[in-house]
Order: sequence, then structure tokens, then C-alpha cells
Amino acid sequence: MTGQPMAHVVGRSEPWQRTLALIRRLADSDRPVLITGQTGTGKEVAVQQLHGSGRRRDQPLLAINCAALPEALIEAQLFGHERGAFTGADGMREGFFAAVGEGTLFLDEIGELPLPLQPKLLRVLETRMFRPLGAVTERPFRGRIAAATHRDLAAMAGNGQFREDLFYRLHVFEIAVPTLEQRREDIPCLVRHFAAQQARTLRFTPEALAAITAASWPGNIRQLRAVIDRIAVLCDDDPLTSTSVLPFLPVRQTTPGTDRIEAVAAAVLRLEMADKLGGITKAMIDLAMRESAGNKSAAARLLGVHRKVVERQLQVPGDPLRQLRGKADGRVG
Repeated sequence: MTGQPMAHVVGRSEPWQRTLALIRRLADSDRPVLITGQTGTGKEVAVQQLHGSGRRRDQPLLAINCAALPEALIEAQLFGHERGAFTGADGMREGFFAAVGEGTLFLDEIGELPLPLQPKLLRVLETRMFRPLGAVTERPFRGRIAAATHRDLAAMAGNGQFREDLFYRLHVFEIAVPTLEQRREDIPCLVRHFAAQQARTLRFTPEALAAITAASWPGNIRQLRAVIDRIAVLCDDDPLTSTSVLPFLPVRQTTPGTDRIEAVAAAVLRLEMADKLGGITKAMIDLAMRESAGNKSAAARLLGVHRKVVERQLQVPGDPLRQLRGKADGRVG
């Protein structure tokens, strides 16, 4: 990634502009930044903006994908090694911690970082020092770390899949990249941006743009770009109409159980109680605690949330279900 120009920013929606404003505010900080968001939302673009918006813009931006390399190779890439540090280490090699200088080291898919390497990364974050494999002395780390993930690191930390202390050290600042659903008004300009990159000129009627904007995009911007690529190669219509683009648009898919969840939500909304959301939340946590024999960690796993969510809800004063129970008993809440 080093040496590449900063990615072109497309979109004027409020969620995207808030994200960019936060990026600009954090650009000159030395603290770690955790960039979160669904797959395909543009987390790498956010990293490029973070790096290119501040004083590090003339320094290297180096990236390593923690999911793409085996544990031993990741360690050697990050820390570097001395000659003879391991079999095949015929010479000294500089790692990313040294090569990045005062630039930005981007740890992509940080949730996939092997557990044995996590305390070593934690030490670098805490001491700003690292030791190459096979070396005797430590060296200073002068750069900044940005990490990205589409996974729920808090939940992973709660069930032992990710070190909790490393999570909190990385989570000094968080940039949550919005989904394409959250910035739907940006879709027409994103379509035009990707269309301009094609070998042939693509023109869209307003109806075609409306159809693309209204479609479901679970793969976010990456999926939208792929669809425009396919349209450019496989559809000869000019201009492109809604009929032209419809066969290329993703079919809306529902997650198993969605219909049942929506039915429960509709039933809750019809209840005569003041705090419907609080009531159903309390009811779910009470049920999960009973099913788990009072074990908060087990209840959290049953609910699919972090243990701390359960703890916070159990500490909420009052009982949101009092009104509901009162209605069921014929009493006024």
C-alpha cells in the first residue's frame, strides 16, 4: 500500500461525512485506531484517509493481512529477524515495525491475529519497543498502528478468542465505517464513480439509478463495484435503463429466522406499555439468565452479545416489565 495515492473519496451522505470528520480529527494522533465495519464498506479507504490527512502523509503506509499469512510468517514480517533466527533465515531482514518509520502500520483483519502473537503486539503498543527474532536488544517503534476488522472483537475478547487487554489497547479510538445501507444516498455518485473507471462509457437513466439505489447490498461498496463491472462487460444497452440493470442486481435475501423475529417485534409493538424496547430487552436477559442458571457468560453466549452487555442491563434500576406484568394481571402499571 505504501507509495499509493490517497483513495478518492466519494459520497456526501451525513454518515459518511461524520466518518470523514472523525478521521481528520484523529489523523495526527499517535494512538492506535480500530476501524470497524462490515466486509466491503471501505475500511481500507478509511485507513488511507487517516494516513493521508495528517503529518504522516509523506511517510510509509504499510499493510499486513493477518488472515492471509501463517503465524510464523506474520511474526517475521512484523518484527523482522536476524541471521540464523530460524531455519532458512540466511540473512537479516527488516520487519514492518522498523520499515514503517513514523508512518502508519495497517493491521488488516486483526481479529485473525494468532493468539500467541497477541501479547507481543500488546507489548509493542505499551512500550513502543520491539525485538526482531533472534536479536538481543530492542528497537524503538516510531509509527502508528491502525487495525481493521469486520468481527466483533469485544465479543471475541469475552469468550477468549481475542485478548481483552489487547482489545482495549487497540480500541483507544474507533472509526465505524457505515454500511452502504446507512449511506444509501451515496449510491448514485458511487455508481457514476465506478462507471467512469470502465473501458466503455456507461450512461444510466434516472430509473436505472433509482433501481440500483433501491436494491439490497449486503456486500456493500465492494459488491456494488462488482455489479457495475459486470454491467459494463455484459450489457450493451445505451443508455442503461431499469430493465437493463435489473438482472444484475442482487436478490434480497432474508436471514433464517427473520420472519419469526419480525413477527415477535410486531407483537411487542402492539403491547400497551411505555417502554417496549426496555421491556423486551429485560425479558430476554431474564430468560437467558434462567436458562443459564444465573451464569452471566453463558447468558451472554445465548444472547449473542458480550458479557458486559448483560452486566450493564442487570444493573439498570427499575423493572421495565412491571407494566407488562401489571397488564397481564389486570392491574394498571
